[in-house]
Amino acid sequence: MTELAPPTGRITLPKSDQWIGDVAQSALYYKMSADSCTQSIVAAFLDVFGWREPMVLRAATAFTAGMFSSLTCGIHAGGMIVLGLVAGREDIHDGLDGLLPVIHPAQKMIRRLNHRIGGHDCWEMTGVDFTDLEQAMAYHGSPAAETCTRRIHDGAAEIALVLKELDAAGELIIRSAQTLNPGRQR
Repeated sequence: MTELAPPTGRITLPKSDQWIGDVAQSALYYKMSADSCTQSIVAAFLDVFGWREPMVLRAATAFTAGMFSSLTCGIHAGGMIVLGLVAGREDIHDGLDGLLPVIHPAQKMIRRLNHRIGGHDCWEMTGVDFTDLEQAMAYHGSPAAETCTRRIHDGAAEIALVLKELDAAGELIIRSAQTLNPGRQR
């Protein structure tokens, strides 16, 4: 396996359309081998972006299975983490100006994911209360769990498509902290 570069602070989306299928397949592979919906999405995009960033992957852990509480789908959480990596603010002190460029892309991505995978609520999509370990384990081995696995593949593809479309339309603004506040000392 090739050694991945450390993060540079800026992500460039791949030019060819092949990466969309690659990221979807990679997310599917990670889900089948590692079980975490959110981490599968994030790991697949980190691979495509050529990053090895264990702290980002670690941060994605607790979003799995609707935050282990059957709440917001981990695919959506993963999509927001990826969007933040691509277009999020780098410095919390940039305030609202640092958030504005990501608001429209985030809203668009959530709408598209809801449409593509059939919702955003783990409980409604699976019927499983992930706070009940017995239910969660029974679901884990069930044919119904395969539906979530397909959703992860489709969700990763949709996230990639949204990023590509936003970028092509000039709506994906990738700014650095220096761009937002060029006079402030770091």
